[in-house]
Amino acid sequence: MCVKRAVVITGADGFIGSHLTRYFIEQSIDVYAIVVQDSPNRHRIDNIPGIHMVEGDLKNYSSIEKQLPKNPSAFFHLAWNGVSPETRNSIEIQQPNLNLCMDAVRLAASVGAQRFILPGSTMEYAYCGQKINANALPSPQNAYGTVKIEARYLCASMCEDLDIPYIYVVISGIYSENRQDNNVIFYTIDKLLKGERPIYTKLEQLWDYVHIDDLVKALYLIAFKGKSGAFYSIGHGDNWPLSNYIYQIRDFIDPTLPLGIGELPYKNGFPPSSCVDLTAIRMDTGFEPQIPFNIGIKAVIKAIAEDKLNESVGDIGV
Repeated sequence: MCVKRAVVITGADGFIGSHLTRYFIEQSIDVYAIVVQDSPNRHRIDNIPGIHMVEGDLKNYSSIEKQLPKNPSAFFHLAWNGVSPETRNSIEIQQPNLNLCMDAVRLAASVGAQRFILPGSTMEYAYCGQKINANALPSPQNAYGTVKIEARYLCASMCEDLDIPYIYVVISGIYSENRQDNNVIFYTIDKLLKGERPIYTKLEQLWDYVHIDDLVKALYLIAFKGKSGAFYSIGHGDNWPLSNYIYQIRDFIDPTLPLGIGELPYKNGFPPSSCVDLTAIRMDTGFEPQIPFNIGIKAVIKAIAEDKLNESVGDIGV
C-alpha cells in the first residue's frame, strides 16, 4: 500500500507559505497548514482544495500535535512576525520569534518530522561582500537579520539534540504578479505607471531576484532531496547590479521615462548586497531556475497595470 506523503507548514497563509501550500497540493502532497485563528491572511489559502487546515498557536504546540500526521516528509517553519520594512528593525517585535522557532522544533520532533526546514534571509548577509553560501560571514542589516541568525543556530542546536535532520535556506529577493509591497521593484513599477520619476541611491549593489514559482519548486525539491545539515541559497543566480533590474523595468514600460538614480545616499554610507551561490542546491537537488527576470517581470508589470486600470474603472460612477 502506497502511503501518501505529507508536509507541515507553519505560516502557510503568508506570501511564501500560500504559494508553497498550493504547489505541494498540485503535486499530490498532503499539506497540513498551521495558521493562527484570527489571521488576516487566511483568505490566501481558504479555498485551496484538499488542504488540511490546522488552527492553533505554536505556544500550545501539544494541542496542535493531535491534528498532524506522524512522520511527515518535511516540516517548514515559515511563520515569522515582523517581515514588513516598517518592523524589521524593531527588536521588540523580532526577538519573540525565537520562542516560536523553539516551539516549532519541539512540535516537529513530537510528530517525527523527517526534515526541519527553516528559511533565512539575505538580510543576514547584507555586508558580507561575497556570494551567500555556508561559508559566508553573517553581517546583518537590521534586527530582522540579526534574529534570523540567532534562529538559524538555535534551531540547529535543538534539532541535533532532538535528532531531527535540519536544513537552513537563505532566499534572495522574491517577485511575483501578486506581490505588491514596499520593495524597490513595486516602487519602480508603481511610480513609472503613474508617470512619476522614481529616485534611488546609485544602485551599485549586486542583487538577485527569484520568481515565486521558481522558489516554491526549489523548496519542494529540498523537502525530499535536501541533505541534513545543509545550507542552501535560493535565487536565480544573476547577481547583477540593482540598477540593471531597474533599467529593464523602465525599458519595458517606456524607455523614455527618467530615473533618478544616484539622488539618494546609501544608508550607513555603504550599499548592502544580495548575491547567492546556487552550487549546493544544484548539486543536492538538481534545482535549476526556469523564469529569467526579463520574462517574469513582464508578467508582473502587466498584472500591476491591469490592477490599476481596474481600480480606475471602478472609480467611475454610472
